[in-house]
Amino acid sequence: MSDEALNIVLTGGGSGIGAAIARILGKDGHKVIICGRRENKLKKTAKSSTNILYKKCDVSNENNVLDFLNFVKSKFNYVDVLINCAGIFGEVNRFDKTDSKLWKKTFEINTFGTYLSTKHFLKLISKSNKKKIINFSGGGAFSPFPNYSAYAVSKAAVVRFSENLATELKDLGITVNCVAPGFVATALHEATLKAGKEKAGKHYDVTIEKLKKGSVPIDTPVNCVKFLISDESNDLTGKTISANFDSWNSDTFKKAIKELNSSDLYALRRVNLVNLDPDDSLRVKLTKVQKRG
Repeated sequence: MSDEALNIVLTGGGSGIGAAIARILGKDGHKVIICGRRENKLKKTAKSSTNILYKKCDVSNENNVLDFLNFVKSKFNYVDVLINCAGIFGEVNRFDKTDSKLWKKTFEINTFGTYLSTKHFLKLISKSNKKKIINFSGGGAFSPFPNYSAYAVSKAAVVRFSENLATELKDLGITVNCVAPGFVATALHEATLKAGKEKAGKHYDVTIEKLKKGSVPIDTPVNCVKFLISDESNDLTGKTISANFDSWNSDTFKKAIKELNSSDLYALRRVNLVNLDPDDSLRVKLTKVQKRG
């Protein structure tokens, strides 16, 4: 992991995974500036650790983001790492039964907020020798998440945005990756409990079960972020890493980073016939149809 003290900006630092990351990175000696919509939560995070400054900011509001940027500029001459962790579940229900304004708000915070903070902090990141951006994906980004369309669609968009950024910013030496944290027991899931089983569907029972019997330890995504800010991951870019399932902490993974970068592994892609096993029944059937055409 990184022994060098870094200048780190983290959105969504008032609670949940964001707060946990901020606390640990602060205790590790990094200088961390966090933002969020609730000042009392930010203050609590800052008091629970060291090396943490904070400012209230709604990342979906561009003027707020610009004010936050100016605050950071008054403390940092450059930013080594930007961690976009701000996010909400938003509207929980079948899509046609959701409040349109609230559905849109979910997208504005999760996706547009990631866009705004990345856009406006880019110049400060470009001044660093590290130049790392870490975004947070989530449930539904790679498979359907019924009754959570606002969250699923917005997080899938974050993945594609991150992959775009990885390509667009390559010449600047900036790496961009996503973290899929898994089901971590945080206040985020209060949205499911509040919605109830009628609106949340099967995921309501899943949530109750995991909150009772255990879920992904919060240390798992925290340690994944620590890996991604370290020199060990310097060349990795354009990937979404599952903190809970992928072997990111293994020597094999670390030695294969260049190979991973040229692979579609850990990326958002359409599965084509050529990606299936040659003996797969669907591949055999549809390949014959294509040849006839």
